[in-house]
Amino acid sequence: MGIERLGMVGFDLAWVLSGLFLIPYLVWGVYLLQQRLVRDVELDRAVELFTVVFLILFFGFEFALIKIWLENDIVSLVFAVLALIVSGFALYGPLLMSFGSHLLVDVLMPTGRYNPPAPRYGAAEGFEMRGDYEGAAREFISIARRFPKEARAPLRAADNLMKIGRPEVAAPWFEAALELIKDPEESLSIVNRLCDIYSNELNQHDEAREVLEEYIERFPNAPYADSVRRRIAALPEPVGAVHQPVTE
Repeated sequence: MGIERLGMVGFDLAWVLSGLFLIPYLVWGVYLLQQRLVRDVELDRAVELFTVVFLILFFGFEFALIKIWLENDIVSLVFAVLALIVSGFALYGPLLMSFGSHLLVDVLMPTGRYNPPAPRYGAAEGFEMRGDYEGAAREFISIARRFPKEARAPLRAADNLMKIGRPEVAAPWFEAALELIKDPEESLSIVNRLCDIYSNELNQHDEAREVLEEYIERFPNAPYADSVRRRIAALPEPVGAVHQPVTE
């Protein structure tokens, strides 16, 4: 009744309000797409929930206005509604899929509150069991950000990112796990894998060298330190390296 009265007050005022609601709808949608698809940033669940509530309110308001404006033109009404729905899926489709997946996993494998005192891996492992490695990676990344001292989360995130062919995104998470692991033998297995990624998949030999050299700095007397030094020597020379003449 209130919206109908608004339409009676002035058709132009309804257009203005609709346009004002469209501005945050479009800006926020483009921003979320950039974060998700370009920067590969996993949104916090609270942000997802806020966005879903905003979309429900926005679509309810817009649909009500469209019905008032086009109630005598059924064809235009149908096309206007379809256009709004298509824009919603285009801008917010990835977020809605992520929110739906989280909701489904929480129903099937409840993990408690959003901010538990200790990391809960049930949702992430549920994605892995279903073969949804991208969803698993997102969950492990979310855990890693909430629990920055947890080495398991970034390591599992990197593993799942490798399974979906994202070595350039996986490498920083392997490095994040390395910073948290204190055991030289466990670190070495990750160092070797990370070195292979940089050398063979990303063709970034300087980064591979840095990873190996950091291992030597951290564990100079480790049992396998000499093999790491030999691997460093076998890498291509760093870019811009200057060879010093050998003097007798």
